[in-house]
Amino acid sequence: MILKLPYRKKTTLQDMAPKPLCVEYALRPLSPVETSCKLPCRRRRSRKRSRQEDLPASSAYYMTSVSKGKIMNLAKEKLANEEVRQESSEHTNERKIALILKINTKLQVLQNIKSLLKAEVKDNENLGKQTQNVVAQLCTAREQEKYSFFVHDVDNIINLTLSISSRLCRVENAIQMLPADASTQEKELLHLKRVNLTEQYNDANQLKENINRRQQTVSKILARYFSKEQFADFEHYIKMKIALITERRELDDKVRLGEEQMQCLKDSLPEDWQINLDKLLEEE
Repeated sequence: MILKLPYRKKTTLQDMAPKPLCVEYALRPLSPVETSCKLPCRRRRSRKRSRQEDLPASSAYYMTSVSKGKIMNLAKEKLANEEVRQESSEHTNERKIALILKINTKLQVLQNIKSLLKAEVKDNENLGKQTQNVVAQLCTAREQEKYSFFVHDVDNIINLTLSISSRLCRVENAIQMLPADASTQEKELLHLKRVNLTEQYNDANQLKENINRRQQTVSKILARYFSKEQFADFEHYIKMKIALITERRELDDKVRLGEEQMQCLKDSLPEDWQINLDKLLEEE
């Protein structure tokens, strides 16, 4: 779906300028005006980053992925709510085996969906190449540049937002998993990391907002040259590009979660049960 966020009434000259907000542009040398406005903020963030480097390597943030953190926090909640029933070890192992086989079946389905999604991404990129060729034939060099930067930045900014969101979820899990005897320093550093990632996520959302405005500008340019069918292809290409990037990331997260669930369950089984499990998995 095409992102539609509220239009910000207060815009700066930088927002109005037709400059690409790709990674290279964000890292460009600052002008004197920008330096005077942004340098204090960057210095503060620099100090924060230097403090974050002291986060111990054994911290749950580094040792636990997002998906594994979800599993452990869910188990922690069940223990807190006394939802874990007492049962024989044999019956427990049988339930684990059944659950592993069920997860494995779901993973096979997800892998098939990934293959279909990959083919859909390829088809959509072919449509994008066709649109790019029409732009090259009909538009001016400046208009072609605007279109190319826009398509490039859609990919980068959507991926950036999803990446920061994942890291933010990871630090939230790490905070929830902190043991009671965790050091004050580790607690402070994790909370500081959450603050910084929240700021980055808000910045990424502002870039997404800018992308929406730029899409309107590009659409007005293409509408002057494209037929109705060609313009519909362009809109479909951008809409599907955003949707497929998001869907692919969500699918990867589901696969990773399932794989880690299976591994956690398998590691909790006795060795002889693990051997039997391997045989059952080979038969599927």
